[in-house]
Amino acid sequence: MFGSPFAFCPVCKEYVLLDQTHRECAHQHQCTGVPPCPLERFFSGIEFREERKVAKKDGRTPRR
Repeated sequence: MFGSPFAFCPVCKEYVLLDQTHRECAHQHQCTGVPPCPLERFFSGIEFREERKVAKKDGRTPRR
């Protein structure tokens, strides 16, 4: 039995796993740059983004 949700993608013509992020799926199936993904709202993965630190007013980048 397969535990992860999946759906057929009309863009890449393959079944894709929906427990990943939309970005991961697009990269895996070479769909980056394709107009709106018809399955985008069904992906359940969480995007972890590194927050960009805003430069101080004097122009120096904050230290990590």
